[in-house]
Amino acid sequence: FHYNHLPFLVFIVLKMEGYDIFVPEMKLDSKYSVSGAECQVLSVALKPGENVQSEPGAMMMMSPSIKTDVGCGAATRVCTGESCCVTTYENNGREDGFVSLTPNFPAKIVPLHLPSVNNTFVAKNGSFMSSIGSAEVNADCDANPITCCLGGLGMCRQKVSGDGTVFYTAGGTVLQKNLAAGEKVIVDAQSIVGFQESVTFGVTPTGACCSCCFAGEGLCYGTLEGPGLVMVQSMSFEKYLNAVAPAYGGEANSAAADSAN
Repeated sequence: FHYNHLPFLVFIVLKMEGYDIFVPEMKLDSKYSVSGAECQVLSVALKPGENVQSEPGAMMMMSPSIKTDVGCGAATRVCTGESCCVTTYENNGREDGFVSLTPNFPAKIVPLHLPSVNNTFVAKNGSFMSSIGSAEVNADCDANPITCCLGGLGMCRQKVSGDGTVFYTAGGTVLQKNLAAGEKVIVDAQSIVGFQESVTFGVTPTGACCSCCFAGEGLCYGTLEGPGLVMVQSMSFEKYLNAVAPAYGGEANSAAADSAN
């Protein structure tokens, strides 16, 4: 046995536990493609009259025949970390066109066909990027004060319903698993991408006083109990900011001190 074998053994353990690394499924007849390893690009093919919706500021490039329009979605979108405005890109030409979209921060793109999860998926606030077909963003309100205050997802979570395809943003490596009925996994709430509506979200204490104060996970872990699909990410936007913001703040403070001197 050699320590170099450990990563492979960990991968085998994850596979035995039912976890899969999420890889976008690309079919020959698919209307979209996801390009790149990091900071990915979503390209959607649009026939005349077809459209795609996205959050504002996501467009990277598009065909000359694509027309941009902006409308207001449900007011509850604001409670889920999204803008109240929805950008629509529609092909007004006579030939096929395309539009390429990117997340508004360094992230991977996670496509999800809503009929595969019984037409509803609950996600972390701010996860929605774009959608094809019927996909309505609303708030999923959590009335449990314990999970609201200690679960890390807040009172309003993002719920997308419909029969279209929705594209979420996530950072690092994305793992997914279909939990069996009664099967439970403990997670860092910031690492959650989303879960099927049939999954129950809860909390459990991180441990004793020292663990709560110094382990970096706060007072409670999150729990996800099946049945249903769950997705988690290795580098959430919050974790990314925590990694880069102190260095940026240090440089800014240093520059301000130098200018003062």
